Amino acid sequence: MSGADTVTDAIVAGSGAGELEDAIRASKRTKRDRNSAFQSPTAEGLCSNCGTELSGPVCHSCGQTADSFHRPVWELLAEIFDGLFGFEGRMWRTIPPLLYRPGHITRQYLSGVRARYVMPFRLYLTASVLFFLVVFGATNIGAPDVPSPEEMAAVQEATAAELENARQQMEANGIDTSELDQALAAAEAGQDALTEVANDPVLQAAREESWKRNAIDGVRVVLVPELYPELVEEFEERSDGRVSDGVIELEEGFSVSVGEDVSDMPLEVRRFLANQAISVINDDGQMMQRELKTWIPRVMFVLVPVYGLLLAFMHFYKRGYFFYDHMVVSLHFHAFLYLFLLVTMVLSAIIGPGWGIVILLVWSNFYLYRIHRRVYDHGRFSSALRVITLNFAYTILLAIGTIVALFLAFLSG
Repeated sequence: MSGADTVTDAIVAGSGAGELEDAIRASKRTKRDRNSAFQSPTAEGLCSNCGTELSGPVCHSCGQTADSFHRPVWELLAEIFDGLFGFEGRMWRTIPPLLYRPGHITRQYLSGVRARYVMPFRLYLTASVLFFLVVFGATNIGAPDVPSPEEMAAVQEATAAELENARQQMEANGIDTSELDQALAAAEAGQDALTEVANDPVLQAAREESWKRNAIDGVRVVLVPELYPELVEEFEERSDGRVSDGVIELEEGFSVSVGEDVSDMPLEVRRFLANQAISVINDDGQMMQRELKTWIPRVMFVLVPVYGLLLAFMHFYKRGYFFYDHMVVSLHFHAFLYLFLLVTMVLSAIIGPGWGIVILLVWSNFYLYRIHRRVYDHGRFSSALRVITLNFAYTILLAIGTIVALFLAFLSG
């Protein structure tokens, strides 16, 4: 081993986050000599950044790689991916144990073994970006679950088949089937009519427009009834007098509260909320869906330090544990959740969503249990109790976060 390699190894061993290791490996790639109009301001053998005499591929004074950077442009793209995802090796040394050795990387990192692993914050960002790209790209969140005309026709066909089977059984038992024959004929006629109506685009558009108009009128009556007194009167007429304490009882058990629950709010606030709700109705919630894709990752990001605070609160009596340590645990745990959710999505496509959910719940809870055992050195009962407590608290936080994300998406839509 040469003296330069010795210096290089010493620098890599002393690097806390492993950044120099990637730089050294990048500098050792075989590159072709390329003439360039841009020459180093220092003599050969000196660092171009600080002028220190070089003892290897990395300056031991400022940490810059001794590299001319005059090479094919596609290597620039390779460096971008390397900088983001650690393709030089640390990412691949991090992800497998992160997923399948609970608490191992966290314990190693907090004990000082850091150069070989991706930094916690970068790991979290990589996992979260990958997760939300896949989820938002593969699914259309918020799409209404409306049966297609083919599905509606299939239901009618199944109903007719059941009636036919019942008629045959009744005939076999000597029972009069005249009434059932009438029901069967009505079902078959209804099937044809339903298929025809379901496939009529004009009727579909009219039905959708009618629903939107009624929904908008309902929003106005609920939030700003003083601006639309004629609508309030119309709703009261439709209710046939079923009005009590500002609540209008409509058909099918549907009721509308005429501004009673929000009367204490300023008119301008209620007008703004009404306009936002009408915008959501008019564009079928498309803008709100786009805003949700912006706010959900932000809310989840905020929950990471909140989870760290929960861990800190549960270990306030233990000396030697700092908030930094709890944040590393939180970052690693959330990175694991995002990546394992992706794994679960793949497994669900193979073995079914039910088994996928079971695997996710069992392994994530066992993972958290092992974190408390390995990182915090708790006993079995204490670790299990903390897992239950954290699950309860975090479920409440997720519910609050979801409501906050929906509300912010609504306001931003």
